[in-house]
Amino acid sequence: MSGKESSRSRRLLADEDVARWHFNLAQESELTADIYLRRLDMVCEEFSTSPQRLAKLSPLAAYDFLVDMVRHYTVDGLAGSTIKGYVKPIRAWFRHKEIRISPEKRVSIRGADKTPTLVNEQVPELHELHSVWKFCRPREEAEVAFMAFTGVRPEVLGSYHGRDGLRLADLPELHYDNDLRKVAFDAVPTRVVVREGLSKMGNAYESFLCKEGCDRLEKYLVGRMSAGEKLGPASAVVAGALGGRVLSTKTVCEDVKAAFKRAGFKWRPYILRRYFTTRLDLAPPETGLKDSWVTFWMGHEGGIEAVYRTEKKLSDSQLAKMRAAYQQASALLQTVQAQKSPDTLQREFRAVALRSVGYTNDDLVGLDFGALTTEQFQELVSKKLNGAVGARRQLVVTPNEAERYINDDGWFCVQTLPSGKVVIESAGGPRP
Repeated sequence: MSGKESSRSRRLLADEDVARWHFNLAQESELTADIYLRRLDMVCEEFSTSPQRLAKLSPLAAYDFLVDMVRHYTVDGLAGSTIKGYVKPIRAWFRHKEIRISPEKRVSIRGADKTPTLVNEQVPELHELHSVWKFCRPREEAEVAFMAFTGVRPEVLGSYHGRDGLRLADLPELHYDNDLRKVAFDAVPTRVVVREGLSKMGNAYESFLCKEGCDRLEKYLVGRMSAGEKLGPASAVVAGALGGRVLSTKTVCEDVKAAFKRAGFKWRPYILRRYFTTRLDLAPPETGLKDSWVTFWMGHEGGIEAVYRTEKKLSDSQLAKMRAAYQQASALLQTVQAQKSPDTLQREFRAVALRSVGYTNDDLVGLDFGALTTEQFQELVSKKLNGAVGARRQLVVTPNEAERYINDDGWFCVQTLPSGKVVIESAGGPRP
């Protein structure tokens, strides 16, 4: 927090009622509490008022104040999502002071749920992420690997104030020997247990770290032991220079951004979570990977998370199925790739093609892509395309695949790419 922001906070927290409100918010999220506090002060300054004056407004006057806020910031040219970020703290303050605005009196904000700065943000390709490693310092390499390969938020590696973070004890299958300076894993991919105190949603959950991630973590930990650090269960997975202390979220994010900048990319640290989910979306159905599992690994609430919360752990059989599915799908995450066979490439092409016409992972679980004939594959594609009158769909395929498609009514060649692959298009009916 900057000196100016710190000064703002101290001034507002001198008011006992504001301090009470801030304390209550912080029980759920210290970050949210601090952001709301600063924005309450900024709004009061902008509109020449104070928290206590706002607290004396009638419900109708409070509603008018919110609408006036939206109008003021809209005229100033702020994005709807930014305006929403200013309105939410004021609503929270009104609730604290029991100012109840009728649900029928909506405060409308155009574009409140749109993030224009992220619309064109591209998820890294494998070769792009691979190019980052040589620009990473040891700690940065471990941070990028964890976020890209497990899907965790930076807050998991280091909390807002740096009081807690993922520790070696949270990797139950990891072992280390300080004397021999060695690291080993009972199983790879290895389990990563996120305690509820590290979870944004307040729910404990688990994920996995693939072989490439384990290799990069091992190198980092061995380096720490070689520098004289004695690792223990409470040691942070990614640590500061002094005795394995935990980092703050801000430090983790600054580390990752610095590595990206040196590599020539303007990515946000959170792009690595998008990388994780986007790459796993490409997993062939024969991996057995379920969408609900990916949701669970990323710390979202839903299906498997509810079971985990109730029973406090995954059953051995459930864990084995998830690990096996992650292991197969991790080939899509890892930037160090083995050469793929033609059969593997064909299976991956068919999985991507079927998703592009509307199939989900759960739709395709159990489908044997190795035994699927060209005719059966085309029939699956046609089922989704039929009924979409006038709909056009393009695919990028190899020349051999293109010939099969073009010989079947409904597809025609659009262009040949520099790579030698062919763009084909379906018009939803007989080819022209």
